[in-house]
Amino acid sequence: MASLVPASGDEDLEVLIGSELPSDTTPKCFYRIISRVGEGAMGVAFYAMRIAPEGECGVVVKILRPWFVQQWGKTAELIVQKEAVALGRLNEHVPPTPFVVRLIDTGAVNVRCRGINVRTPWLVVEYVHGGVEGTTLSQRVMHAIRTTGHAFDGQRAANLVEAIGQGLSAVHEVGVIHRDIKPDNVLCCGFGNDEIFKIADFGVARPTGVAATFGGFIVGTLGYAAPELATMDAKAVGSWSDVFSMASVIYFVLTGQEYFDVKSPSDALMAALANTRRSIREAPWLDPAIRANSEACKAIDYALACGTAGKTEVRPQRADALSMMIAPWLKSEPQRLSIVHKRRAHLEESEETTQLVAWQWTPLRYPGTFGKVIRDVAWDGDGRCMAATNEGLAFWNGSHWKNVSHEGIADPTSIRFVRRVGPGQWLVGGDEATFALYSTEGPREVRRFASGGLRYELLSGDIDDIAVLVGVSESGPPQLCCLTSRRWLKPLPVDEVAAITRMARIGDAKWLLVGRARDGGGYAAIYRPLEWSIERVETPFVRAFLACQGEATANSGLAVGASGAVVWVYPNGVRHEFVSGKPDLSAAAIDASGRGWTASAGKIWMHHRTAHATGRVEPPLGQWDPMWQDEGWTAPIVALFTEPGVIVGMTADGGIIEGRTASGRTPSSRPPNDSMMRNTKRS
Repeated sequence: MASLVPASGDEDLEVLIGSELPSDTTPKCFYRIISRVGEGAMGVAFYAMRIAPEGECGVVVKILRPWFVQQWGKTAELIVQKEAVALGRLNEHVPPTPFVVRLIDTGAVNVRCRGINVRTPWLVVEYVHGGVEGTTLSQRVMHAIRTTGHAFDGQRAANLVEAIGQGLSAVHEVGVIHRDIKPDNVLCCGFGNDEIFKIADFGVARPTGVAATFGGFIVGTLGYAAPELATMDAKAVGSWSDVFSMASVIYFVLTGQEYFDVKSPSDALMAALANTRRSIREAPWLDPAIRANSEACKAIDYALACGTAGKTEVRPQRADALSMMIAPWLKSEPQRLSIVHKRRAHLEESEETTQLVAWQWTPLRYPGTFGKVIRDVAWDGDGRCMAATNEGLAFWNGSHWKNVSHEGIADPTSIRFVRRVGPGQWLVGGDEATFALYSTEGPREVRRFASGGLRYELLSGDIDDIAVLVGVSESGPPQLCCLTSRRWLKPLPVDEVAAITRMARIGDAKWLLVGRARDGGGYAAIYRPLEWSIERVETPFVRAFLACQGEATANSGLAVGASGAVVWVYPNGVRHEFVSGKPDLSAAAIDASGRGWTASAGKIWMHHRTAHATGRVEPPLGQWDPMWQDEGWTAPIVALFTEPGVIVGMTADGGIIEGRTASGRTPSSRPPNDSMMRNTKRS
């Protein structure tokens, strides 16, 4: 039981800031409350640090208001307990669904309210960093309108529709009805194809705004709540109620406007029961490519009308069924590169040179506490990742390393590589050309291709489209093997290479690969599999190049290696740079704004631009500035995850360090207190 916290009257729980809530489930773990980030009629949300012997991470702690607990007694506790148990079941899947904010912990704190000690429940969920484009779906849609002139384009909207459909279906399968799906309760992170949408707020900190009652308490939001939520009949509420809200959210994502523009509960009820619905084509901010496809607009209008039908039996009963009615029509409109370029340009322009200072670093996982060796890492858009290790697969969920099922894979130690193929989905493979697709359902679609006696150590691309693999044998040079439409092309032996360490796609059918040449120096080359050609790139003479990263939409790449060598590859040539001190660089990344990052053992550098990159045919000029250093981290950093304002590095022994700028540190408008300033070394 947590210590007693005094409060008075209808307190706002502000007194909790600076206090520590011990975990009832994890020994030597506690939550240090940093700042307030939101509130509703029933509770308050705080940004906090989860501090445990193995590492630290930012989280959100949601606490019921003591007066609400006093008034409703056991019913109030059940609100937290029931949903915590149900959502906890989602964590039983490894990896868990990325489309629902992850539950981390639950507990209770004694609060003194009106002279009475009140046992007040709390729960802890993951903290979602939204970055420059916004954390909530409302913010991201408005950001899109400001920067592109319209709401979400077709592909981006399709990603959202599928995410909400899968997320709600997962929630419904564990017996939970959300009852308050709206744009502010969908959190966002990542950029482009890595963008992820997460359903949040399951009842602890509900907003004001009337549309329904729950146990006599107001829930739901005008314009998004299904009409049956206004009744006291629990049997009338079901998955179809969330489908109604989901359809309203989809209309907002496509148009930037509310489907039902209502001011009162009676207006909302009349609008929901009406026989007519607005068309997406009536909205001025609809993406022009979607508007031009009249068949798609008609189909989407029909699906939204069905999803918000006044009669529950007319609506799709499953959220993923509604998404399947809409997403294919949105995907029929290819994403225009001009939209991506506009979004990237805004990210670049919004970055300040002052971000060289005010970075704060947190050890999410201390080195030496994992016990395995990292071979390969593939990040999801929310900073979670699947890793291939010397003992098989492991999943990092943001606060813990979790074991992963190896069902169907004869030898887990044979897994050499892992690649993200979509939100919450990874392709893994290695020896004997065995591949498996991992998702919340575990390993599935295990495929075995003819290996030709090769052991495959690297993969880049899409095995259902075009993918490149590096195959090695007991004797002979590495071979570049292209798998296109599930058929092998003729392998290309690379006689001048002793080892290929990394590959990165830098175009539709073009790859940058790096490694060590047989002449004893570093090696970098451009491989075009459909042309069966490879062209060596001019590089400084160093022992080896160890890592690379590509930006396919810009046809550019970044390679790093021994002695601080850096090589930028772009359509018109290459450029060489060196990191001061000539460290052996072991990881590389290019963030959403086109900025380069690199790392070695115990150090991370950022490419500080002196000119903008947008619209240029070559990478921007700049210098490599050190951002983080800790001599206690002796294992090399082998993987980097980047988002504007966030950088995460993972070492070969499973240590994880996270850096955030002042703007990306906490979701509070006030600055965090001094307790967030910590040395990354273990005390």
